[in-house]
Amino acid sequence: MTAMEKPFRKKPVTATAGAVLLLVLMTAVACMPINYEGETEEEVREAEEKSDDQKEVPGPSVDETTDETSTIDIDDLEPVEKEVALEEWAPMRLIIPAIDLDIEVASDSHSYDPDQVGEEPWHFSTEDYNHWIRELMALLNEGPVHYQFSALPGTEDGNVVIAGHSPSPWYHFYDLDRLEEGDRVYLETAGFLFVYRVSGYEIVDKYNWDPLFETDYPALTFQTCHPKDYEGFDHPERLMVRAELKEVYHFPD
Repeated sequence: MTAMEKPFRKKPVTATAGAVLLLVLMTAVACMPINYEGETEEEVREAEEKSDDQKEVPGPSVDETTDETSTIDIDDLEPVEKEVALEEWAPMRLIIPAIDLDIEVASDSHSYDPDQVGEEPWHFSTEDYNHWIRELMALLNEGPVHYQFSALPGTEDGNVVIAGHSPSPWYHFYDLDRLEEGDRVYLETAGFLFVYRVSGYEIVDKYNWDPLFETDYPALTFQTCHPKDYEGFDHPERLMVRAELKEVYHFPD
């Protein structure tokens, strides 16, 4: 990634002292396995190593002349001129031609009950947070995950947040750091194709959730480990890549 680092545009957030303290206690996600309470690093590592089928994700074939994947032809789609506001989660497909990525995105919706614990993990109790992390890690081992607390794709203001592993043996977001300003990102869901353009990135401390908060424009944010080739158990930082919505298309019925 060259000459792209820019501060994100986002709504101001006021953190309470309790929230800050809880962040210090949290172990960030979208990275190597968590050292859960009552488990040693070796036990967690051994459990993760049982997933021998997790290999590098093959990317889609790319038409270099159009910067489009071979499976999407925007000329065949209908531009959407009206507002789009999705009300419930639907299966998502993430396509980033610049890094040959074409992958399904899961939801963490089953990992906690927002009616019981709220919709902001940074305000969870330690017990609720650990439960969420345990469930989330199983999903992240399979592929990128859309955070339930974040927005759904749409033309309204809000931040769609997708987390994914970058280190071995998963590599789902290994090449995120190759993205440059202006690169296209496609998110296909609920019969729509949302077209985003990369606008910037931040490298933040692993306890920093600020880039995941709500935005005052339609945004898409990726979260993954940094550095991606870190030779340790828990990466000290997170790479946050931000994209902004530019176009919406509708697939013919």
